[in-house]
Amino acid sequence: MRVWRFLHHIAQDDYLLATEEVITKSVGLNKAPPTVRVNVFNPPAILVGFNQDVYEEVNVDLARELGLRINRRPSGGGAILMYEDTPGWEIWVPKTMVSNLDVGGIYEYLVQVPLKAFHHLGVVNAKFRPKNDIEVNGRKISGTGLYMDYDGVMYCGTTLLDFNIELMLKVLKLPVEKISDKAIKSFEERITTVKRELGYKPSINEVIEAFKKAVTDVFGVELSDGDLNEWELNELNALIDKYRSIEWIYESRRGKGFVNICTYKTRAGLLRIYLKTYENVLENVLITGDFFAYPNNLINYIESRLKWIAISDVESEMQKIAETHGTIHGLDFKELADLIIKCYRDSSGAV
Repeated sequence: MRVWRFLHHIAQDDYLLATEEVITKSVGLNKAPPTVRVNVFNPPAILVGFNQDVYEEVNVDLARELGLRINRRPSGGGAILMYEDTPGWEIWVPKTMVSNLDVGGIYEYLVQVPLKAFHHLGVVNAKFRPKNDIEVNGRKISGTGLYMDYDGVMYCGTTLLDFNIELMLKVLKLPVEKISDKAIKSFEERITTVKRELGYKPSINEVIEAFKKAVTDVFGVELSDGDLNEWELNELNALIDKYRSIEWIYESRRGKGFVNICTYKTRAGLLRIYLKTYENVLENVLITGDFFAYPNNLINYIESRLKWIAISDVESEMQKIAETHGTIHGLDFKELADLIIKCYRDSSGAV
C-alpha cells in the first residue's frame, strides 16, 4: 500500500500560509509524498483570498483592536475567519495525478475526501455544491479552494465545527451599526456547523481521525504521521518573510487611487473592476474579488495585457489571452471582457 504523509499543525498564520506554498512546491517537485494536513490558526486570523483587496474585505482597524491577525492566502476565494472552531485542512498531490481533469473535475475528484471526513464525523448529509462549497441541506458547512503551482496541487478548505457569526460580520466589512439580529439570523440560515448538525462539537482529534479515514477510503493509501523535511524547512526559511510583509498582506491588489470602480456578482464570485482611462483607452485595469484563477498570476497577466488598450479592442485582446492562458473558474474570458467594457461605459457615460 502506498504511504502518504499526514501533518497536524497548530501555528501562526505566516507559518501555515507559507507552508501551503512550500508543500505545494515540494509535492509537485517530488521532494515529498502526497500530503494531508489538519491545521488550527493560533492566534485567530482573518485571511483574504489571493485576488482580494484587503481594505475592501476587512474592517482592518476593528480587527486589529480585537487582536485578530490579518494575512493573504496563496489561493483565491473569499475572506474567512480562522480559529480553533474552524480548523483548516489541505490535501497536496502532484499535478500528474489530476492531469486529465479540468478545474471543475479536480474539485469533484478531491472533494470526496472532505465529504467522507464529514460523514465519518456523523454529518452524513454533507454533499458537494459546485463550484466549490460543501453543504448540508442547502446550508454551507465548508468552503474549498485550489492552489496550483510548481507542478503541485493543493486542495484546501475549512471545517466549521462552530462559528462566531456576529464577530465575522463585524470584522468582514459590514458596519457595526448594521449588525442587527435580523442580519445575523439571515446569515445563520445560509450556513451550518458540525455542532448544529450533531448537537455537540467534536474535538480536533476527532477531526484528524475523520480525515485520516477519509483519505484511506478515497485513495486506498496508508497515512504516516510526519512533519516538514529538510528541503521544505530550507524553503520555508527563504519564504516566510513574504507572508509577514506589508506588501504581500496589505498592498497587493490594492485598489486605492482608481476613479472608476464597478462591482459585479458573477458565477465565479464577486468581481471588482477598477479602471483608469484616457479618452477611449484603458490606461490601467485592476481586477479583484473572491474568485479562483489558474495559474495564480493569470489576473496580473490579464491586467498587463489590457494596459493602453482601446476599449474597442478589449474583447479581441481577451480572446487572444483565452487561447493561451489559464482559467477563471466559473467565468469565461468573453464575460470578463463584457464586464470591463460595461464598467467603462457605466462610469464614463459612454454609449
